[in-house]
Amino acid sequence: MTDNTAIAYLGKEKKTVMHKTKSIQIIAGFVGAISAITMIMGGFTLAVNSIEVYAIPLLLTLFLSLTILFFVVRYWHQKTSSAVFFFAFISLASVITIMFLPQYMQWSNINGIIHRSLISGVLELVVAVPAACYSTYYFFGATPRADDISRYPILIFCTVFALSAYAFIIYQIIFKAAPYLNWSVFTSPFSSQYRIVELWQNGWPTFSTQDLRQAGLLNHILGTLLLMGLTSLIALPIGVSVGIFVHEYAGPKLAWIINFSTTALRSISGVILAVTALSILGMSRAGTLFYKIIHGFGYDVNGSMQVGRSSYLFASVFISLLVIPLIARATQEGLGSLSKEIREGSTALGVSREHTLFHIQLPWSFPNILTGLVLGCAEAAGSLTIIFLIAGTGQFGVGPLNETTSLAYLIFDCRYGKSMGDQVQSLMGSYQYAAALVLLIITIGLTATALILKNKLAKRYKGA
Repeated sequence: MTDNTAIAYLGKEKKTVMHKTKSIQIIAGFVGAISAITMIMGGFTLAVNSIEVYAIPLLLTLFLSLTILFFVVRYWHQKTSSAVFFFAFISLASVITIMFLPQYMQWSNINGIIHRSLISGVLELVVAVPAACYSTYYFFGATPRADDISRYPILIFCTVFALSAYAFIIYQIIFKAAPYLNWSVFTSPFSSQYRIVELWQNGWPTFSTQDLRQAGLLNHILGTLLLMGLTSLIALPIGVSVGIFVHEYAGPKLAWIINFSTTALRSISGVILAVTALSILGMSRAGTLFYKIIHGFGYDVNGSMQVGRSSYLFASVFISLLVIPLIARATQEGLGSLSKEIREGSTALGVSREHTLFHIQLPWSFPNILTGLVLGCAEAAGSLTIIFLIAGTGQFGVGPLNETTSLAYLIFDCRYGKSMGDQVQSLMGSYQYAAALVLLIITIGLTATALILKNKLAKRYKGA
């Protein structure tokens, strides 16, 4: 009789525990669902002002659900979850804060007006992300495994938020560029020139001006490709040579010095390089050959020579300073990935060190080198911090000694060119998103090409 009573008691306790666990899971699941909705709406609130009207109902619901979860855990598990109580309090405080905030705010040290949706979106995310973590923890039974799983909402939120931000930016670029995408824009160069036309009337010459102004992206696209090509020609041999020397010939101390130097060069701000380039341009003497080479020159429609701000060749030299460390590091990693046994086997067969280097090690490293080169080209295509002080309109031709321009600079020029003396905004202001779309396609295409070529070449040379 006693055993039967004990068994019945244990069965009843088991049912009670299961009932409590199920109840906590239901409440935690509800909190998790509200947290997920609040996170999504918080992200949209940062982008769309009108959605902020949902912030108060969501945060208030989150406060009530967190409070219920706190008391249920307190009553049934005899545990006080101070974190759940804290975020319940924060959600209530957020509701009160949003209620008393004016729709538009302005501070003396901020040159602009801030909408309430910015504060609302941030508060929603601040409360919803940790609430999702704690609801996940209790949904999976408040075990050590549940503690590990409870970190997932943070990882998922960061990933989704980053992807959503990229998707939103790409959508905005495509949406605003679509009305201005036509074939003539890509096949016509930008021009803000006037041609002087001589006319004869009654035996006397008269002069008038012919308006040749037109919008176009041709020179900027070709300029971007030229920057990529010249940067590759400069950076590739130097970067590969540095990588080979450091890995094969330099001693430990010298190798450390070179690696430190290349790392420091890579980490230098592009603005510093831009100021350095501008200083060198200012030091050159007008009228000399060197002045024309580094400044760039071209001829307008009237045949007059126009000196630019900097040439493509000069700009490529400074851009290559950021690409050389990338290629050098890729070369070192490629050379280092070759197994020691293969090198020793080549030496054992009587092959010279140089033959092993050029016929075994470099082909083995070629996928790494090519990947570094393509990524360096992508950086040259989108580089702005180096050339924004030394580039121009590029309307007098595209060549190594012509004035530098690119798609990235055009986007900058449409916004701030008037302050720098460029008159492109009136003609090209509507096409800045089209330029951004083309630049985005180039950089994404180069990145995808780098990954595809690396995989294919790895299978060819390494048998991967």
